[in-house]
Amino acid sequence: MLDWLGSVRIRKRTPKRVELELTRGTSLTGWAIVAIGVRLAMIGATWTWIGGGLLTAGGLLLATLERTLIFDRDDGLLRIEQRAFGIQKRLSVPLFHLRSVVVVMRRGGLYVAYVERRAGGTIHLDEARKPSPLLALAEAISEVAELRMIYDATTTMTGRDTDATADTD
Repeated sequence: MLDWLGSVRIRKRTPKRVELELTRGTSLTGWAIVAIGVRLAMIGATWTWIGGGLLTAGGLLLATLERTLIFDRDDGLLRIEQRAFGIQKRLSVPLFHLRSVVVVMRRGGLYVAYVERRAGGTIHLDEARKPSPLLALAEAISEVAELRMIYDATTTMTGRDTDATADTD
């Protein structure tokens, strides 16, 4: 339902560089939630004051959330910059530490895109109900960073194993 919230989009793309960022909808939704939370807190009842405060805090998190991923072949780096509540976190990962870009279907029909690293955890990119926007992201990253792209739409929800795995280089 809210898979567009916090979606990643391509900000800029060249043959040797791709920049990804969160969509503007994340910030706008956050400020709308802050307004609703403040209004609830102003009602005055204890449970609405607590609920309004929690809603306001969650809205502020969304409103101030920024995430940028830059895959740069010339520098040989993936730069990740995240900011929430004004606190910034930066991470640089050499491209040779990355293994592949994966788009996989999870239970409930939700597609997830992430980058696999040779050592360490995965780098989450985005989630969506339809694979096409995630495949566009994965293809752009795969071309720039020269990574293998894996698309796995295997479903086992009906009890039968149906394998529809495509592995592209």
